[in-house]
Amino acid sequence: MRTVGIDLSASLDNTAVAVVVWHTDHAMIEAPLTRCTDPELLAVLTGLGPDDRAAVDSPFGWPIEFVRAVSAHAAGQPWPGRGQDSTMHRLSTLRFRRTDQVIWEAVKPGPPPLAAPFDRIGAMVARWAHLADELAGRGHAVDRAGTGRIAEVYPRATRLRWGLGKERSMGELQRLAPWLRCEPGVRALYDANEHAFDALICALTARAVAQGLTHRPTGEDLDVARVEGWIHLPVVGSMPRLLARPSSMPTASSARRPASEP
Repeated sequence: MRTVGIDLSASLDNTAVAVVVWHTDHAMIEAPLTRCTDPELLAVLTGLGPDDRAAVDSPFGWPIEFVRAVSAHAAGQPWPGRGQDSTMHRLSTLRFRRTDQVIWEAVKPGPPPLAAPFDRIGAMVARWAHLADELAGRGHAVDRAGTGRIAEVYPRATRLRWGLGKERSMGELQRLAPWLRCEPGVRALYDANEHAFDALICALTARAVAQGLTHRPTGEDLDVARVEGWIHLPVVGSMPRLLARPSSMPTASSARRPASEP
């Protein structure tokens, strides 16, 4: 089994791919790919095998209320926030997706995820939308809820859940997961490039998704996630369990979690 992680950016310079190959008693980290173009990313994602999984650090969609507001504006209809305080409407209704709100509750007092409509990641979200459309056209449709082979992840939140510090350190990562192996030169590449390191965290989170060790949307959240996307956050302390042989891909379950939920 291979897991692929993509740290996506609107800029090629900040886009990286990591691949981890899983064996019975260890996992081998391959050298990262950096400055990745769209054709390179598409080749990686269309090349996933039946048991492979991928995880991407990018929102898979925009907030439903934001899309409704922009659509109303384009059609010359009343702005949905008419009669409300402008700042409150932007920040409480338009800014975050459902999954962003859930993740923020889980990682407080940490900061919330960047908001797709208003933060600098907007161009990156558009890049992912283009890639997802290309994948669908090639017969590899992406379920934005992450129940297929490709899931949305947030490496900063994953690092918090696994007890990793703020610094991106291969030494710390391998102390936590001594079964992670790589050549010294490969380790140096990940230590030297924060985007490559985040891509590696994405690849490890893809394994957690395959293991059923992330929280999945259910009920109304599932309906929303299939439009807005859903960040797959690993359960607390799940890193040591990644090496176990994964079962078949579980169905969506275990949706909302309080910040204290392990």
